[in-house]
Amino acid sequence: MTDDDVRAAVTETLYDYCALLDEKRLDEWIELFTDDVVFEEGGGTEGRPALRTKVLGLLKKFRALSHHLSNIRVTRTGAETASSVSYIYAWHQLRDDATMELWGRYVDEHRFDGGRWKISKRTVMVQGGRGTKEIRILRVPQQDLPSA
Repeated sequence: MTDDDVRAAVTETLYDYCALLDEKRLDEWIELFTDDVVFEEGGGTEGRPALRTKVLGLLKKFRALSHHLSNIRVTRTGAETASSVSYIYAWHQLRDDATMELWGRYVDEHRFDGGRWKISKRTVMVQGGRGTKEIRILRVPQQDLPSA
């Protein structure tokens, strides 16, 4: 598999993540992760069964979701491993019609497993948001600007 093939396949996994989550197709969505996945967004979740349980609880709170990815950068790190960084905009409509929006990044590690590229580690880092004051998510690191 060439580096371009890896880039294309990992990008498809990232797109599938958004589409399947937005359509609440949880059983297909969870297959995008390795069995030993680590999912970090302010409170770490380890393993596919724990992630499924966590996300099922979250999905029940939402009437609708819309995730949008951009600025996808994929780097091959080994014969069957890769890393990626992608920018995310995510809109969520709660059952009471209130909405939440997040802007940030997915920082991922991937592994070729079971015939496809899967997410083995995801760190969600937020740049900003609306309606999310009660949500504790890791912040995107920023450098301090020079004083002059």
